[in-house]
Amino acid sequence: MLEAIFNPENAFFCFVNKMLDLILLSLLWALCCLPVVTAGAASTALYYAVVKSVRRQRSYPVREFLRSFRANLKKGILVHVLWMAFTVMMLYSDVPLFLAFLDTGKWQDQALLVLIALKALLLLGIPCWLYPLLSRFGEKLPKLAEAALVMLVRYLPVTCLSLGVLIGAGLLLFWEPLLVAVIPGVATLLLSFLLEPCLRKLIRQEEVRDGQTDTWYLEKG
Repeated sequence: MLEAIFNPENAFFCFVNKMLDLILLSLLWALCCLPVVTAGAASTALYYAVVKSVRRQRSYPVREFLRSFRANLKKGILVHVLWMAFTVMMLYSDVPLFLAFLDTGKWQDQALLVLIALKALLLLGIPCWLYPLLSRFGEKLPKLAEAALVMLVRYLPVTCLSLGVLIGAGLLLFWEPLLVAVIPGVATLLLSFLLEPCLRKLIRQEEVRDGQTDTWYLEKG
């Protein structure tokens, strides 16, 4: 019985190991986000390492995080800078309009509110798909952005659930900043369960048939 309890392969030790990996990745993500503009590359690397190392048990989390971070640094910076620019523009232009039109009761104003809400959905929803796509595929950014937009619309319920996870994580971090040691990794793990079934459908069938590509992302876990 003692052998079963202290067996490193049992469920308890597997859970502890995964939590330690998530804590390590969360801290590494927070460290790489300090320059702000690198937050996109850090988020891409976090998703990649969580799916490949924590869920699929391939390689070491830190190694995979740093590998993805270096590989996607330039693209990640560009995406995040553009996202911040659009966010600032929306905060200064659309938020005042939204507050001004909120209580007018006119149908024209209500229509504008819907348009503003759709813009907010695009602003927040596209990164939910774009960073995981960037972590998985090597295509150019315009093609990845187009794919992210298609995924957002095609899997709208998944997008909304993903935004709920991210907003909840953000609120927890606002309430207690010290939770940065665990929340990013756990939130990314939850996101992966929502996004991975959709992302696997994008894999070209020839990648599976040729036997030369390491299709770790198709494994269960």
